[in-house]
Amino acid sequence: MLRSMSTPAPQDELTTTALRALKTVSATSKAHFLLETALALINQGQYGAEVENYLEVYLRTPGLTNDELVRALLARAKARRTAGEGLLSKAEQDLLTVSKLDPSNKEIRRFVRSEQLIHFADSPASHRAPPEVWDRIASYIPRFHLRTWLFVSAFHRNIALRIIFHTVDLYFGEDQDNLNRSLDIFDRVKDDKSFANRIKVLRLHWACEQGDMLDLMIRIFRTTLPEFKALRSFEWIGYPEVGKDLVQVLLASHSHLEALGLIGWHFDAEGVSAFSGLRKFTLRAEDDDGWADMGEIRTVLDVNEHTLRHLCLGAYLARDHSWDSAFQSTTIQNLTHLDLVDTRISHIVLARIAHAHNLQSLTLHGTFEEPRSASVVFGSDHLIEGRHTFLPHLQAFRFVLVGHDDEFGLWQNVAQFIKHRRKLRRLDLGNCPWELVSEVLPGLVGLRVLRVRIANLTQVVVQNLVQRLPKEMVAIHLATVACDQTLDHYASLFAPFHTLSLLHLHKANKKRPQLSHMSEKEYHVQSQLWHTCLQQIAVSVPSLDFVGWHGEHWVIVRGTSAGEKSEESEICKNVELKELPARKRLDCGTGVDLGSEDAAWLERKDVPMDYEMPGLEA
Repeated sequence: MLRSMSTPAPQDELTTTALRALKTVSATSKAHFLLETALALINQGQYGAEVENYLEVYLRTPGLTNDELVRALLARAKARRTAGEGLLSKAEQDLLTVSKLDPSNKEIRRFVRSEQLIHFADSPASHRAPPEVWDRIASYIPRFHLRTWLFVSAFHRNIALRIIFHTVDLYFGEDQDNLNRSLDIFDRVKDDKSFANRIKVLRLHWACEQGDMLDLMIRIFRTTLPEFKALRSFEWIGYPEVGKDLVQVLLASHSHLEALGLIGWHFDAEGVSAFSGLRKFTLRAEDDDGWADMGEIRTVLDVNEHTLRHLCLGAYLARDHSWDSAFQSTTIQNLTHLDLVDTRISHIVLARIAHAHNLQSLTLHGTFEEPRSASVVFGSDHLIEGRHTFLPHLQAFRFVLVGHDDEFGLWQNVAQFIKHRRKLRRLDLGNCPWELVSEVLPGLVGLRVLRVRIANLTQVVVQNLVQRLPKEMVAIHLATVACDQTLDHYASLFAPFHTLSLLHLHKANKKRPQLSHMSEKEYHVQSQLWHTCLQQIAVSVPSLDFVGWHGEHWVIVRGTSAGEKSEESEICKNVELKELPARKRLDCGTGVDLGSEDAAWLERKDVPMDYEMPGLEA
């Protein structure tokens, strides 16, 4: 009996003959036989461990061509995916059954909270999209609207939190609510490591006098700073300024920062040149009587020669100041982004900029010491075979001058410098005469962001502007001195820009109604008119997410009221406008969140800077 159990099962004549014949063929023929057998079994729905083995052995066969390898790998990938989807669906069924049998089961609750990506094959695409797709979608949503994701699901909440808390602004000053919020953030960073790791950019806004409270907040900051483990960028804005002792604290905990910003009245940050590996450095020192030597800026540039790509320098325009020494550094030639804000610009500095051929973004805001020499520099640009010889890679250009409105020759050369730049995406020519700007616009096919000032505005002029711009515009800021009707009447002319997210209409000296300047009745009438104009702009341009109105900003929340069925009702949608924070003195360059880097560049709150009148009076 034992002998009969060990005897192999008899084979029929066909199988025996086939096996004998298979032994005589070449290795390549055997491999092809394995592949065809595996494909046949997959087509019959019999994919399993045996088929996996067939394909694994086939792929190890030497001498296979790329086409043969691709065929086998694709077949296995499709089979594995089909099998995986089937198992996921079965797992989903099991989880649903368990949730019905035992709703209080802790394991089921854990699966629900973590939002495991187990869905039926016929589930909506929004349920089956991977996290990378949702991350991409969230990156295009303004933070104001992204907050709604916090209440959708744990999965969407995690994505929203990562974006919302990537950049954190904390305010320390007289506003008690802002102070309490900032201290709460510090407490949470100490207690919640995962929250602390979300914060990549930290900006601290200070407006404190000397005293016990200031000393207490500085001590809290010193003890909390090391807990920001994932910090990549740090900015200190306002007063008191960063001093030598705080520089040492920052160096001890975050010596490998990629971006460092110091924005205040004085330059007190002695030892700041000890930072190495910086990719961006910002200094806005409104006076030069700080504790630190201004020559240290040159040292910062030299130390970071191989990494620094973005430099932002500013000084109070009302006093003489020169960056000549700093611009002698060879680092200037490596920059891709340069911002000179509210400062005097010497011919030496401009000549060094002319040789920074890698620049992609350039902001020149202030006064030229030698405007005629500057005109010659810009006039030296030539177009050779479609390529500009002066700053050929420029994609963003802001040129806002103070006190040079009569230098028509300079404006002509600057306009010529901009002409036919097909790569240019962002443009702000300040007070450049409209007739020069209008000649330049048709050749800027890549333009998506524009700030333009037209002194005398009419319906015909606005139509001319719209016709000369690409239809793919993303953000437009239109400023004027005088117009033949209220600015909101022009809004409908911008409706053809279907991708326009921000439209800012700004008339000089036009401000929101103030109760202190008029009777209460007049104040309510004017305020209602003010908001009616905003509503009209939002309705006239359906693509808008943000409205700028005489220097202030609103985010648009759109929705349709229940019961609206007529075509007219469908067009006149229910539009709600939420006011965004007003500008503050010594505000950082990015200002409030306006949904995109394009809009942030256009609406930089420190270009120009107003030092005397913060808030709504600015």
